[in-house]
Amino acid sequence: MDLQFSAPFDPQSDLQPFLELIPVQAGVYAVYPRAAGGPGSPPYLGRTRNLRRRMGRLLAPPRGHSRLLNLHDLTDHVACQVVGSSFEALWLLYRLHHHYYPSQYRERLRLKPPALLKINLSNRYPRCYPTRRLTGDGSLYYGPFPSQVAAERFAAEFLDFFKIRRCVEDLNPDPAHPGCIYSQLHMCLAPCFAGCTDDEYRAELSRVVEFLDAQGRPLLRALEAERAQASEALAFEQAAKIHRRVEKVHEVLRQKSDLARNLGDLHAVILQRGAEPQSVAFFRVQAGELRGPATLSLDENVPSPTPLDEQLHRLLESLAAPDRAGNVAASPSDQKSSPGAAAASRHAARGSGLPPWEHLALLARWYYSSFREGDLVMLESPASIPHSRLIRLCRKLLAPPPSPPVS
Repeated sequence: MDLQFSAPFDPQSDLQPFLELIPVQAGVYAVYPRAAGGPGSPPYLGRTRNLRRRMGRLLAPPRGHSRLLNLHDLTDHVACQVVGSSFEALWLLYRLHHHYYPSQYRERLRLKPPALLKINLSNRYPRCYPTRRLTGDGSLYYGPFPSQVAAERFAAEFLDFFKIRRCVEDLNPDPAHPGCIYSQLHMCLAPCFAGCTDDEYRAELSRVVEFLDAQGRPLLRALEAERAQASEALAFEQAAKIHRRVEKVHEVLRQKSDLARNLGDLHAVILQRGAEPQSVAFFRVQAGELRGPATLSLDENVPSPTPLDEQLHRLLESLAAPDRAGNVAASPSDQKSSPGAAAASRHAARGSGLPPWEHLALLARWYYSSFREGDLVMLESPASIPHSRLIRLCRKLLAPPPSPPVS
């Protein structure tokens, strides 16, 4: 994998002329060892806010018995690439580690599988539960969440509005089964002792999938319609009870970020400041898979400028990635069946085309960071791209910071 800049290093030569070739900018670097390190030895990888300063520290002649890392006598050549944001540096570092350390890159980058919610459709009575395992078994996955605790809390609270099971064992309906606390509180359809038919359970599961796929909107619309009907019938106590239920739904939905959704519907555009002046780096999230970067220049001093919306359209089209079967993932509006069956068919059509969990981990690490930079624009489908909004965000991203008030 090649970086933008590469130069040989001679430890016998003066270091200063070599350092003058290195930009004084943030970037990612790779220091390649000499042949004495063994054929095909992988490079030392890292990122820094100042490439020249970091190379000067790593490649300077050793002095005394310093404990600082020094590669002066081991380096054959150096490669580096300037980046405009920490997210771009993280993505480039991930690709480099994946290339040079295919069996160790997860540990070296400290990547941890993201927290997800899973609905295992292969079970006769599916349930919704938190997991960190992403497998191509036809299940539905929702996320990523900031942590396992956040996923567990959201699942526990939103499932109070539905009656699918929460027990972990494989069920074989038996009228002699004692049931559990949820069935006694009428919070579960109780398939364990044949309290419902399979069709009734699948209908309730479809409501759960519809709630998660549509960000809770179907349940809110149903409750608001019931509240309005009760008010018109002057049943104000019932209307107040339904209103408290509506508020509870809103409270539960506030616990879930906009990023956490069906992985098959996880489409977004990420905007980051570019490495070049007056430029923006775009990343595209296609069904949870990261693509990019592609750079858009907003420099108006060009001989024959192309309209920004046309440039943006071409750039995002170049980042549109087909799935592993060679087809672009279908948008939710293309599905004509029930919500549960539609979500299941989307995943069945992709088969093993689930996004790499490392991409989701990188996306969650950036999005839930307290020092997040850049913007994220969620898309309802891969084709619904708000060009005007993206152009406004580009100009906002490149705008100089406001001057401090004069005292």
